[in-house]
Amino acid sequence: MTPELMIRACTFYTGRLLKTHFHTWREIAIPPTNEDELLAEKMEAAIVYANFRLKKHVLHHWHSYVKNRKEQLRDALLRIQRMFHCYKMIVTLNKWRDRARHKFKKREDELMLKHELQLQKFSKLKFKTSSKEEYFFPEQFVSEGFLVGGIPEFDISQLPKRAILQIFSYLSLRDLVICGQVNRSWLLMTQMGSLWNGIDFSAVKNIITDKYIVSILQRWRLNVLRLNFRGCALRLKTLRSVSFCKNLQELNVSDCPTLTDESMRYISESCPGVLYLNLSNTIITNRTMRLLPRYFYNLQNLSLAYCRKFTDKGLQYLNLGNGCHKLIYLDLSGCTQITDSAMEMLSAKCHYLHILDVSGCILLTDQMLENLEMGCRQLRILKMQYCRLISKEAAIRMSSIVQHQEYSASNPPLWFGYDSEGKSLREKQNTSLKNSELTAKESTYNNEEEAV
Repeated sequence: MTPELMIRACTFYTGRLLKTHFHTWREIAIPPTNEDELLAEKMEAAIVYANFRLKKHVLHHWHSYVKNRKEQLRDALLRIQRMFHCYKMIVTLNKWRDRARHKFKKREDELMLKHELQLQKFSKLKFKTSSKEEYFFPEQFVSEGFLVGGIPEFDISQLPKRAILQIFSYLSLRDLVICGQVNRSWLLMTQMGSLWNGIDFSAVKNIITDKYIVSILQRWRLNVLRLNFRGCALRLKTLRSVSFCKNLQELNVSDCPTLTDESMRYISESCPGVLYLNLSNTIITNRTMRLLPRYFYNLQNLSLAYCRKFTDKGLQYLNLGNGCHKLIYLDLSGCTQITDSAMEMLSAKCHYLHILDVSGCILLTDQMLENLEMGCRQLRILKMQYCRLISKEAAIRMSSIVQHQEYSASNPPLWFGYDSEGKSLREKQNTSLKNSELTAKESTYNNEEEAV
């Protein structure tokens, strides 16, 4: 046996001996564990965890249920509070209404009694005068019979509101302002909103100022429905004040020399409910014609008489977008620039047109009547005075379709302002005056030369 084998044998034997003794020591030192106990501990831990998850799940459902229940109770409480508040308001309003009715009835009864007493007193006075055959002077009659302490017994402020409105509705703007300066009761009567639904500034155009017009429109902007500025020379700021009247339905700015496209832009953007618009004899151009269909959707009556600054293209703008398709009345008299092409586009869209006035439109021909016959089937009244290019046969044929027709092929009169070719008579007069002045100057100059 060699020494190497001996060393390996000793080493193997020593390792086996240590291993055997270590296992024996481990079995003695470490007590044996029971697998059943380990399994029981794991089961207990699993049960505890399962109970925890169950409690958590149940608690989550309970918490969501409680939260929803609280929200339902809160909503129910809010509904009850609203109902209680509404009921309280109804009771309050009913009591207030009953009290107001009682006061109104009491006041009417007192007024009726007062009027009866006044009538009785008046009849007694009349009977006395007839029996005694005495003549009462007006001053004496008023001072003795109708005045009590300096106040007239027949006070107009004691009349019903409807009667006061009916009386004051016959007054002009100037008279209404004067009545408001009598005393406080008359001032209150003139401040009724219904009296300011329609304001006519044309009757006082020579005495009223722009500042006063602006103040009136600012104060009664919610009540104004109709405005008349015919012939008023207003500033741009004053015309802009029309935009305050959001409920405006009728506007008349005819014969206004200061009306421009810029002022019409402010009016059209702020007053979309206009039904009647009168722009006759103004200097509006295609810009204004383009604004009409964009803002005045419900326009029914439109007057463009003697407006010669817009062209056929401007009249065709009425058919853009929603357009003025609800037009019932259209006045184009004196518009010498209008041709058949514009009327063709107009008749193709304005199907509800009832009244049309094209008197003095010297460029219109029989083609216009054919277009109207095809497009405007509801046309009832047609005026074609001084339309030289429209034949009599076409006019007779058209008269069988409409209910009323006015036709004349003669030359326009002098008050129309232009001749049969559409040229202005004022320009002719100015040129003739200039020519006469030049001839007069030349003649004087020649005379002077001859004298020299």
